[in-house]
Amino acid sequence: MRYVLIAFMLFTTFAVQETTARVKGELKKKELDYRQQQPKDMVLVPPGYFNYQVEYRWRTGLTLDSVISDEFGHRYRYSQSVFIPSYYIDKTEVTNAQYKEFVDATGYKPKWPDNFLEYWENGNYPEGKANHPVVWVSIKDAQAYCEYSGKRLPTEQEWQKAAQGDDGRDWPWGNIYDPEKANMDSDDTKPVASYTKGASPYGCLDMTGNVWEWTNTLQTDGYHDFCWIRGGSYYFAKGSRWYMQGGPITNYQRAKYWLMTPALNRSGSIGFRCVKETE
Repeated sequence: MRYVLIAFMLFTTFAVQETTARVKGELKKKELDYRQQQPKDMVLVPPGYFNYQVEYRWRTGLTLDSVISDEFGHRYRYSQSVFIPSYYIDKTEVTNAQYKEFVDATGYKPKWPDNFLEYWENGNYPEGKANHPVVWVSIKDAQAYCEYSGKRLPTEQEWQKAAQGDDGRDWPWGNIYDPEKANMDSDDTKPVASYTKGASPYGCLDMTGNVWEWTNTLQTDGYHDFCWIRGGSYYFAKGSRWYMQGGPITNYQRAKYWLMTPALNRSGSIGFRCVKETE
């Protein structure tokens, strides 16, 4: 009986190893296929479990997430392990030139146009700004562009994995803060892909600084509708902790953007990038 049991255990072990090897081989082949089909100006993020941990400022309030208090102050923290299927994500933020192509092709006009593309004149972006990220677009304006492009806005988890990879790093490029690797504290946006040394593990650029980015996390806290925005921006307001957060923002930080009225749902420091399913 003992030998039968040993033989059964060996058979089971070999069967599991063979199945595991086969599954890994199939996943590797799929990843190769996805890379070959990778759309222009997008990067592939492979499937897998992701340790999703975020923190945000205590003044955001109205939350049941854990409160952290230490030498860095008070803040909320939320974490979970999530499985994220493979997807493609834009290498950079959507630019003025790309958004103009969409507007010209579709004639897009928001129902409530207050502050829409506020810095454009006569349907044109300012000279020299073609390759800067488009701003003064609401989450609905961003979604309209994504739909036109056959894409969508990323979830928070997708956005963070594309920025952080699987090693939990603080910044897209690693764990050491480096102001030379992102547009974090300046007077204006800069052309996308200006900081190639600040690339994330998957090759995404400008995942911190330049402009905040919309995600598709429309939520309500029972009092307000809001969306979580990610990545920080070029503009860094100083002088009070009550000012809207900006400047250098780590991969795991988020900010709550209250959706008040169409005019106030657009900002000169918020843009977006898109994602696309691999299948």
